[in-house]
Amino acid sequence: MNNKTIAFIANFTGIFLFGISMVIIGSILPLLKARFGMSDIAAGGLFSVLPVGMLAGSVLFGPVVDKFGYRWVLSVASLFLSLGFFGIVHVGSLHLLRAGIFFFGLGGGVINGGTSALVSDLSEGKNKIINLNWLGLFYGIGAFSMPMILSRIDEIHYTLVIDVVSGISLAVALIFLLINYPLTVQKEKISLKLIPVFVKNKLFMAICFYLFFQSAFEAIINNWSVSFFIDKLAVPQYQALIALSVSVSGLVCMRILTGSVLKKWHHFRLIQLSLLLFSLGLICLVLPASYFVHLLGMFLIGSGLAPGFPVMLGLVGEIFKEVSGTAFSFAMLIALTGNTIINYSIGILTEKFGMNVFPYVVLVEIVMMIFIFLLIGKADKKTAIRY
Repeated sequence: MNNKTIAFIANFTGIFLFGISMVIIGSILPLLKARFGMSDIAAGGLFSVLPVGMLAGSVLFGPVVDKFGYRWVLSVASLFLSLGFFGIVHVGSLHLLRAGIFFFGLGGGVINGGTSALVSDLSEGKNKIINLNWLGLFYGIGAFSMPMILSRIDEIHYTLVIDVVSGISLAVALIFLLINYPLTVQKEKISLKLIPVFVKNKLFMAICFYLFFQSAFEAIINNWSVSFFIDKLAVPQYQALIALSVSVSGLVCMRILTGSVLKKWHHFRLIQLSLLLFSLGLICLVLPASYFVHLLGMFLIGSGLAPGFPVMLGLVGEIFKEVSGTAFSFAMLIALTGNTIINYSIGILTEKFGMNVFPYVVLVEIVMMIFIFLLIGKADKKTAIRY
């Protein structure tokens, strides 16, 4: 097995664990609320701690990776994930719980951005989007597996399952420390002068703000859909967890398709399909229909979420090849700012209006993403990025 294959496998394993970390809080939120006596605002605050940690990780990883390489960065990030998993099931205070979630965010932000940048650096041309899509597939498998497993076991076994994931994260930290990293791109020296270069690039900034809403949308589904199904649609927790897993299965299925059957599609055609699936999914969610129609809505929304990050980060990697880590870091910073702001806002809105606001927030997300996509298309014609 060559060094590049080993590096890809390590990346896929790391993003798999990141996928688990992104849904674990939403999956066990009802238990955490009962355990610590939290209100909806306090729960929204927990979800805001996660992207704050991710923001910190996203800001740090790019410049450090471009200057020093991937080895220690990805290894330490996996260690933070391990600490986060261990912390959320063993701490006895709300402050320590927040600290554990922050470790999730910090490690997750580095893993998410670092593995994406590394896969981009290991790939060339259109293979950037294809390989980033496969990376996203393993994120989806991780995000799918945890709520599905938790929905099928008794609550008393949750701690054991999460402890096992913590141990796997620790093993991955050692793997990242030992493997080689064969890169296809010669990096440039990083500088703060890159910031105005980023800001002046209209296509890049439009992509960043698309990811602002894409990241928030993913977090909304991961963090609030379980509560929406329980509170608004009046289903038991295990069925709400199945709904979350169904949305992730949609993401997984679509990433399999975009990495195989649809791999020759133009990247903008994939985004158009994504926006259509969002709209159809929302219609299914708000219809006064059966649980299975609502499940279809979650599947369609999950499918729509699939192309966003692989396509947009593939474009970023093509625009800024020599400083891809820093460019990814900047894009993730904008994306996770949206994640933080919108998650906290939902906590405030649900405290005042209940989970009735959930479909309206999803609608606003879709409208904004359509608008920004039109701006991206306009900027792309001027920049002429083509594969």
